[in-house]
Amino acid sequence: MEKTTIQQTIASVGEMLTKGGYTKNSVYQYNSTTNQLLKYMDYAGIVTYSTEVGIRFLKTCYGFDPNAVPSRPDTERLRYLRKLSEYQLHGTVILKRNAGYDIPEAFREATEAFLAYRRFVGIVEKNMSTISLYLERYFGFLNSQGVKKLPQISGAHIHGYLRFITGYSNQSKSHMMRTVRQFMLFCFKNCYHPEDLSSYAPNVRYDKRARLPSAYSREDVMKLLASIDRDNPVGKRDYAIMLLIAHLGLRSSDVVNLRFENINWEENRISLTQKKTGRPLTLPLLEDVGLAIIDYLKFGRPKCDFQNIFTRHKPPISPCTASGMYGLVSRCISRAGLLTDEKKHGPHALRHSLASRLLEENVPLPIIAEILGHANSHTTAAYLAIDIDKLRQCALEVW
Repeated sequence: MEKTTIQQTIASVGEMLTKGGYTKNSVYQYNSTTNQLLKYMDYAGIVTYSTEVGIRFLKTCYGFDPNAVPSRPDTERLRYLRKLSEYQLHGTVILKRNAGYDIPEAFREATEAFLAYRRFVGIVEKNMSTISLYLERYFGFLNSQGVKKLPQISGAHIHGYLRFITGYSNQSKSHMMRTVRQFMLFCFKNCYHPEDLSSYAPNVRYDKRARLPSAYSREDVMKLLASIDRDNPVGKRDYAIMLLIAHLGLRSSDVVNLRFENINWEENRISLTQKKTGRPLTLPLLEDVGLAIIDYLKFGRPKCDFQNIFTRHKPPISPCTASGMYGLVSRCISRAGLLTDEKKHGPHALRHSLASRLLEENVPLPIIAEILGHANSHTTAAYLAIDIDKLRQCALEVW
């Protein structure tokens, strides 16, 4: 694409964020960050923006440490600066998804037929949403390359899209390219495209075991919980959240969606529908978890009308988000002195730690699967990367 100045890039990305439905506050933060970036570049005599320039800018102006867990503001700034690099390379950016999916009119008929076919072959609705998201990204890139009709798509466009998503993990790239491959094959077989371009979408390989979360020992988890300052409202909230993840194994999406109606105090149980799978889940409300939630509700939670139990504490008050859970858990792990390069430090690592401890205590695999909300113990076995000997022991106990 034709080279643009950093000022033009900033203006174009800002326009895309506004049209993409980003909140006024997000656009304000983007403008604030990029204005400071322009001042920094002008002062340093830098004309051309790059990712390296962006990192130096964050270090100089905000004290950003690349080797530490980024704060929430730093995470937002990094996200905006990456969008500048995306636009410079590809002429477009990947926007967050709002309600619905933006499928261009020219691609809509083929997309609806493809989605109907995928439903017919038994793809669950949650996965259908993911497929729609991947197609939205694919079409957004094609639009930036001037592709207005399906027959105009070429193998070069598919290769360009693979370069466009290079910042994603290999697992995400594998899933996105698989969707492209299946869609292009469907288009060829149903006469939406004159060529079979499916072979241009490579199978991105990744090591599934390498992505398994790290497990923290019981001692590490206790140290982590003990490090949280419960003498203030935010600490009371964080402690209750960490207990729900570390002791009950709830996913972050289910923690932030936890509502008052999900807790039966008389029978000491939590009942909810899992956000990820849509399956019901009932767990015992452990005493320490219940007491932590009560402590937060009585002495920590801001006064508001939200039915979600956990909220942000900085105005504007709103329910916590799943994306915010990663930063929360990472900061707690860092403060406890448990942050290392060898171990992951998000909510899923604590969920995995619980599963690993249960396995070490010889809890049968189907019971662990039930606690984690997995559909069957085969999923749990893969999740834990269980060795064959351990799997045989679990199987014997179940029989």
